[in-house]
Amino acid sequence: MRTKAQNTCATALPIVPGIYTIAVMDGTETPSPDCVSSNVNERPAEWYSYIATVDTGVRITTSLPQNTTDTRIHVYIGSCGSLACYASDDDSGASPPYSAMVTFNVVAGTTYRIAFDAFW
Repeated sequence: MRTKAQNTCATALPIVPGIYTIAVMDGTETPSPDCVSSNVNERPAEWYSYIATVDTGVRITTSLPQNTTDTRIHVYIGSCGSLACYASDDDSGASPPYSAMVTFNVVAGTTYRIAFDAFW
C-alpha cells in the first residue's frame, strides 16, 4: 500500500494503478465542482492525479476494511482551477457501508484528478 495523498489539486500526488491509503482526511481544498451532487456539505479532500498510459477502464473504490467513514469520489479532467466532472460516486461501494466505487474509461495521455472527501 502507498500513502500520502495531497491536500490540494495543485499538489495532487501522481499515481499509477495500485492500492493507496489516506491516514487522515485533512485536505484544505474542497472538490469543485461537486461531481457527486449528494446534497451534503462538501468537505476538504485528499487529492491524487493519474495520467493514463493506455485507453482502458479504471475502477476506484474506497471499499477497504480499514475504511470506517462515509466517502465520496470525484474524478475530474482539466486543469486545477478549471476542473470538469468526469466521473463520481457516493455510497455505491460494496462494504463497509457508505463506501464509494466508480468505474470509467480513460484515454491515453489524459490527466485525471481524483479527490476523495468524507461526509462524516
